[in-house]
Amino acid sequence: MSSTTYPRYIPSVPYSDPPSRLQTLDIWLPRSTNSSDSVWIVYVHGGAWRDPTQDATRCIEPTLNHVLNSYTALLDNIGGIASLNYRLSPHTSHATDPSTPHDSERTAQHPQHIRDVARGLQYLQREYGMRRWIGVGHSCGATLLLQLVAGIGLDSSGGPEALILLEGIYSFPLLLRNHAPPACPEHISKIYNDFIAGAFGTDGSVYTAASPVAGKYDAEQWPEGRLMVICHSYEDELVERAQRDFMCVVLDRQGWSIVMEVGDEEDEVRAEGRRVLNVRDLKGGHDWIWEDGQQIAKLVAEVVERLM
Repeated sequence: MSSTTYPRYIPSVPYSDPPSRLQTLDIWLPRSTNSSDSVWIVYVHGGAWRDPTQDATRCIEPTLNHVLNSYTALLDNIGGIASLNYRLSPHTSHATDPSTPHDSERTAQHPQHIRDVARGLQYLQREYGMRRWIGVGHSCGATLLLQLVAGIGLDSSGGPEALILLEGIYSFPLLLRNHAPPACPEHISKIYNDFIAGAFGTDGSVYTAASPVAGKYDAEQWPEGRLMVICHSYEDELVERAQRDFMCVVLDRQGWSIVMEVGDEEDEVRAEGRRVLNVRDLKGGHDWIWEDGQQIAKLVAEVVERLM
């Protein structure tokens, strides 16, 4: 099914002023205006903050197609679907599309990525009346969503009711330690060091403070937060499970109720003040999660149903 069939598709909507080619949204709207209780789905793609081949259109289409084909009843509760591009960090060694120092769209460094995400969300709230929303993020897209709600690099935080976090990076020092020689080959270790340096610089205090594990996720900081689904696959060849485990420890200490499997206790998400962290196992390699999209679509359908 084409991405243009739900039923109105608006590609490459600029959210910056002046417009730029990477500060854009792809937006899918229902045929009629839904009630104020309907929720938006906002997708933030990954790509190590720098990969030009991962973008708002390509990375959501597999998930979107599964939602439209397999979860049609869900659409009555969705006010809109948006997928967000943001400016990228340098990638001068990219095999097919290397960046240049003169391209301002591909020289971004923290906090520019997260400020772009916040600006895109503000555009959706202002121009499309988005009130309730669920964030879905893969890899560094999951990182950006947690930075958003924790206010890392921002003057204020965003307000999704739920987050679906897929194969995310939550501690940059841990990522670098786990991919350092001799445990990791020198040339692979260099790749990890390069993309962290490109996105955050080489000052360890900066990227440590920018790590989501350093953030606050309590009701004062993120009052709208009710549900987090944090997911990882044993088959992920790029991001280790320790990232998810570390983030779960942080959230547990901040009062989130950890639920390993879905059951009747999930109804407690609806209870006032209840903040549930659901931990899930996925199947497939790091990029396969979004390239296939079926598991993400199932999670989106489940979270919408639980919130509604």
